[in-house]
Amino acid sequence: MRFSDIAGYTSIKKQLIQAARNGQVAHAQLFFGPDASPNLPMALAFATYLNCENPGEEDACGVCSSCSKNSKFVHPDLHFVFPVSATKKVKSKDAISQTFLPDWRTFLLEQPFGDLSMWSSYYGGEDKQVNISKEESRQIIRNLSLKSFEGKYKIMLIWLPEYLHRFAANGILKILEEPPDNTIF
Repeated sequence: MRFSDIAGYTSIKKQLIQAARNGQVAHAQLFFGPDASPNLPMALAFATYLNCENPGEEDACGVCSSCSKNSKFVHPDLHFVFPVSATKKVKSKDAISQTFLPDWRTFLLEQPFGDLSMWSSYYGGEDKQVNISKEESRQIIRNLSLKSFEGKYKIMLIWLPEYLHRFAANGILKILEEPPDNTIF
């Protein structure tokens, strides 16, 4: 996902690019807006720009190794956390983002502007209550305790953080307040 894939929002795109170009990227960013706004695509485009090997004045290059991996959502320094629930195939104790990652990547490729109900239907959530479990907070800490593999930044993208279980939220509080160097939430 690149900024050029998102119609409008020119001033927001410029602000994000300017922050990156000036080296003033806050370690935690919140992309907030009503349903159907491009919050997730904007965050994905920003993540692509941050780790682009040849960023331009208005967008990521789109051709470097980092951009290519980000376009498929397989960049090793881009980590995802998103709400899930148990399904017929996945028990509730195993319902964490990592389990659904292949489905998530396909969903993003097919419906980058999708919402929670579309996502739940996509992976087979069957109208069950979704959340981001406390086990997920342990996975976040594990993922971020390692150095970045290829990119300048390690990026933890938490989609719909309002679904964080209260124990999960408490579990990531320390790393969210004081993340390792070059880590972006």
